[in-house]
Amino acid sequence: MRLVRLAAMAAVLLTAVPAFAYKWQLTDDSYIGVGALIQAQAQFTEDAAPSKTDWSNDFYLRRARILVFGAFNKHVSFFLETDTPNFGKDGKWDAQFFIQDAFGTFRVIDEFQVDAGMILLPFTRHNMMGAVALNAIDYHGSMIKFPDGSTQFWRDAGVQLRGYVFGQKLQYRLGVFAGSQNVALQKDAAGKVVVDVNGKNVASNPHDYPRVTGHVRYNILGTETDFFPKGIYFATAPILSVGAGVDFVPDSMLRSAATIDATTGKATTGHDIGNHLGIAGDVFADIPIGEDHEVVAQAAFVYYDDGDKMASTGYGILAEAGYRWRFIEPVVGFDWFKSDAQNCDYTAVRGGVNWWIIKHGASVKAEFAAVKDQVANAKAGADLDKFVKQATLQGQIFF
Repeated sequence: MRLVRLAAMAAVLLTAVPAFAYKWQLTDDSYIGVGALIQAQAQFTEDAAPSKTDWSNDFYLRRARILVFGAFNKHVSFFLETDTPNFGKDGKWDAQFFIQDAFGTFRVIDEFQVDAGMILLPFTRHNMMGAVALNAIDYHGSMIKFPDGSTQFWRDAGVQLRGYVFGQKLQYRLGVFAGSQNVALQKDAAGKVVVDVNGKNVASNPHDYPRVTGHVRYNILGTETDFFPKGIYFATAPILSVGAGVDFVPDSMLRSAATIDATTGKATTGHDIGNHLGIAGDVFADIPIGEDHEVVAQAAFVYYDDGDKMASTGYGILAEAGYRWRFIEPVVGFDWFKSDAQNCDYTAVRGGVNWWIIKHGASVKAEFAAVKDQVANAKAGADLDKFVKQATLQGQIFF
């Protein structure tokens, strides 16, 4: 009953919201725009209450963003976005307000453009999607594995070459980014970075090598020229595309830690760090059937090599599909990751319903998920193969 009441309240609040950001045209080639995104969630998780035996009840802002964007002329444009993620989650109101995206674009021609700043890494189509236009209630975040400390919510600072060729059928993105920079990979009891027996900090990337990330995509049907691809387009013509990506981050993974003497607290051995390699292939389809029906699906295969027997080394699949009839859309999703390390696998099955009140401008989404996260289960002292159940209700406003 609580979920029903929340859905009804969200529907009343959202029906009058305009489905666009505000944009002021200054000249024929210049403009400035502002927008805001609010995603409010109610989430209920099995055995997550302080008692560890009851369902938790969590009400919070999943995302609260301000967007500023514009163009000086047909060659120079910019995008800036803030965020305050998970504001109020678990009763914590100290979530950081920060700049999440901030980049400028110099467009020579459609086939050759340069982006510079804080940019979503061009690894898979899924992780490049904008949160405004997701089809499922959220990302398949457990399937996107970047080295700890090497990104800010999947963004990194750098320069990216981007273009659309062959009638905008083929898209490429290739970037050089800061990567992992002096991230403490091993800390002592006081929280300080460990110094190994050779006098070296157990920290990432001592030579400060850059990260290289790239993505290439071909549209079999239709075209996609959005910087942030959409999870659903409410399309009037079919879209079908395939893509592949790679992410290489030097000296970002701790392969073996320094050994610490329990009596002296000093390191007695050296340590070993290695590279992160991620490879992905994906497919996306958005097929309208008349005016009122639409089939939307995406899937991606990911492979990560972070070293032998590392929890993040392995391969996995993410997938989701939906069928929209007018403004109602059932959506299902699936995640599976097989780790190279024992008892570090992940499986999730999700099903939900979207209510598109004003397309991306206003929506209500409900989802029920069953998640088997062996790493999280081990930390909680639960059965490694336990599926934790979770129900989420989200109301979105974008204007």
